[in-house]
Amino acid sequence: MITSLTVIYISPEMKSGDICSSEAVTGGENVFSCEPSDVSSADHLVVMVNGILGSSEDWRFAAEQFVKSHPDRVFVHRSEKNAASQTLDGVDVMGERLSQEVLEVIKQKPNLRKISFVAHSVGGLVARYAIGRLYRPPREKTEEMSAETFEEEKATIGGLVPMNFITVATPHLGSRGHKQVPFLFGVSALEKVAVLVIRWIFRRTGQHLFLTDDDEGKPPLLKRMLEDSGDCYFMSALRSFHRRVAYANVGYDRILGTLLWEDSVNEKYPHVVYEERCKACDLEQDSTKDDNTNDVEEELVTGLSRVSWEKVDVSFHNSRSRFAAHSVIQVKNYNLHTDGETVFNSCPAHTSLHLNVFLKLARNVYQEFKTKTQKLSMDLTLKSPPNLHYLSLTKTPNPFSSRLFLKPINSFKYITFKHQIYNKNSFISHPIRAQGLNHDKTPVENDEVEDDGFVLEDVPHLTNFLPDLPTYPNPLEHSQAYAIVKETFVKPEDVLAQQIVVQKGSPRGVHFRRAGPRKKVYFKSEEVKACIVTCGGLCPGINTVIREIVCGLNNMYGVNNILGIEGGYRGFYSKNTMELTPKIVNDIHKRGGTILQTSRGGHDTNKIVDNIQDRGINQVYIIGGDGTQKGAAAISKEVEKRRLHVAVAGIPKTIDNDIAVIDKSFGFDTAVEEAQRAINAAHVEVESVDNGVGIVKLMGRYSGFIAMFATLASRDVDCCLIPESPFYLEGEGGLYEYVQQRLKENRHVVIVLAEGAGQEYVSESANANVEKDASGNKLLLDIGLWLTQKIKDHFTTVKKIPINMKYIDPTYMIRAVPSNASDNIYCTLLAQSAVHGAMAGYSGFTVGPVNSRHAYIPIGRVTETTNVVKLTDRMWARLLASTNQPSFLNKPK
Repeated sequence: MITSLTVIYISPEMKSGDICSSEAVTGGENVFSCEPSDVSSADHLVVMVNGILGSSEDWRFAAEQFVKSHPDRVFVHRSEKNAASQTLDGVDVMGERLSQEVLEVIKQKPNLRKISFVAHSVGGLVARYAIGRLYRPPREKTEEMSAETFEEEKATIGGLVPMNFITVATPHLGSRGHKQVPFLFGVSALEKVAVLVIRWIFRRTGQHLFLTDDDEGKPPLLKRMLEDSGDCYFMSALRSFHRRVAYANVGYDRILGTLLWEDSVNEKYPHVVYEERCKACDLEQDSTKDDNTNDVEEELVTGLSRVSWEKVDVSFHNSRSRFAAHSVIQVKNYNLHTDGETVFNSCPAHTSLHLNVFLKLARNVYQEFKTKTQKLSMDLTLKSPPNLHYLSLTKTPNPFSSRLFLKPINSFKYITFKHQIYNKNSFISHPIRAQGLNHDKTPVENDEVEDDGFVLEDVPHLTNFLPDLPTYPNPLEHSQAYAIVKETFVKPEDVLAQQIVVQKGSPRGVHFRRAGPRKKVYFKSEEVKACIVTCGGLCPGINTVIREIVCGLNNMYGVNNILGIEGGYRGFYSKNTMELTPKIVNDIHKRGGTILQTSRGGHDTNKIVDNIQDRGINQVYIIGGDGTQKGAAAISKEVEKRRLHVAVAGIPKTIDNDIAVIDKSFGFDTAVEEAQRAINAAHVEVESVDNGVGIVKLMGRYSGFIAMFATLASRDVDCCLIPESPFYLEGEGGLYEYVQQRLKENRHVVIVLAEGAGQEYVSESANANVEKDASGNKLLLDIGLWLTQKIKDHFTTVKKIPINMKYIDPTYMIRAVPSNASDNIYCTLLAQSAVHGAMAGYSGFTVGPVNSRHAYIPIGRVTETTNVVKLTDRMWARLLASTNQPSFLNKPK
């Protein structure tokens, strides 16, 4: 019986951390460079779309090589909204889902400026539909516009500049006899027969593909997609891209009516048999033609020819996998489809993105690693360098997966592989199996290792760069308070699952280290010099966190030397410090704000670490939001670079509850509770007059959690507007109509509004330029005053209905109050978890509850995305059911 196994993947040519990936909140996976500087500088979103019965896994290999080619330029999102059986729902349904997914990704990455699509098979049609939905036409030039302003008003896709639209083996002409259905092996007769049964095989997508759909008497969808229709700008969107490229298989899987070419025209890329740059030919469509095969085909060809295309025909006639050409061209499975590598290598000749320029090198390296890894056996003889990365694997009852997830090794100081020495620059990440040892050090065969999808996202440790750091017994071992605890210390193998709801047989998923005291610590209590700093905006509970860090260090670990850094990050090098003792912080939890003062911006990593080093500080506790935590990660990396014995711990703070991974942020409960006062006041005001309309504006820059939970808690709210849910004012199902209905029924209405909602309306109305604060956050315009005036004008001027308008803005009131009892307890646990982690030698981590248990989380995981209200979740459905407000999904055209 195997209880544990540790595996290292070795590469002499690639470094650990080259490519990172994360599960996206939208589904699918984001692929990006692991270097923080590259992530922040990447401004080009590349959306990869799978074909029928496929998934995001189909693009895994291509996506990783793509990011390696351009680590500082691209951020790849492999779509998962349309996977497996979902690909049978129809091109339009899939396109709608993809467009929403892209918008969610864009919202999470505000630094994105450009967008490209790379789609395989039917995914190309889905992408064409999605861009039609995402297209934003340019505004007409007015006399007031300067040349610079007009230049910025060009057409966009989801607000981003369209660059490349690349389709691979996509049946743009449909599949009526065009040899485009892979499993029919290009036999035209079989494809024609398939028309009769396709809806039973591929359901609605099959009807779209074979042009047999007849939605309410409309022409086939692919034919309709040759024109702009209402708010679906299919051709305008396609035309807006800087470049359009169509890769086509010939013979066994054709596209766009290409001919069969037997000989290669490119010695470097032998599978590329024909290349053509087709100029746009803008011909008029004749909509009076009958819907027969020849006429529809002619219309499709003519329609697609109205924009320029670069066509690249590919042949796999000499390949062993020629009958799987549809998958080979995508390199869907690397071991089976390696011939497709030369096709992707040809992409630089056609796209400014230079797709997968290093694929060939990566393939050779990969094969070498696979051969070596299959022969590995472990020898825990403590002989090799400690600066290693590891993957844990175990059998039941606590099995770990063989999927590689490289993390710093903490449980062993040294590991050897067949008595060879390897360092941290010798690793690569690939999901392949490996061999290890049983407890008696006999080899474990590959088939004895189970892969159940377990992934541990570990946090850095001081021993990664200080291998000889001594350990000391934890003072809690002799604590009177902890003497009654059954298990005083957290076990090294204790982890928490990110997803608590799973299906039988599904992968176990991502896990984090459980927070809590460890048996050994890496600091002597009398040598600890800690500091605490608060950054960003205010939030209920900051003082509680400060108090509990001080008391935790003093009461549990006997630390007496604690400093408070005043004025945020810049306080490290431009302000005085204050001494913090349990007596000084005794009652600060009863006050709002922060006794240390705060500020935005001012982060200078080198100056901060210089000050930490000069003052002899060895534990740094940083309380702040998204930008603050990124600064904490930078400080931790600089500490590691200088090999300082300094632990850096982050405590995530935001009143908006928009921090990813953790259950909720501290201060949120207090904010919701305090918001009730404003809502109650608004309700009393409007209930006491005739036709009373009350608007309450609450905090929520990008996430509407405060507004949503305050609405659910109040039960007096008629409508809740948040940034995640677009709304409109006029027309059927609009806000004006709903307000009029509520006034007619109840003689009053209460609207709760998040500050980030409807910003596009206010910006358009005010014609204002986007400004940012010192932290880089966009300064919002006052949606509350704008909406108040719009409703007042509409009912008094248009509807001739007198209303009594009441507007309440408690924005800064709800964040300046002391934390309530619930948040006080929560803040205590956060602070103590941070103290335990720092004393145990962890650094560059943040703390927070994951499924109600506190965990140590890599800072990058809580800063890479923003937690937002999911409109498809039950909580939003509960709100809609509670208020009976419109969903604003059917905006009039």
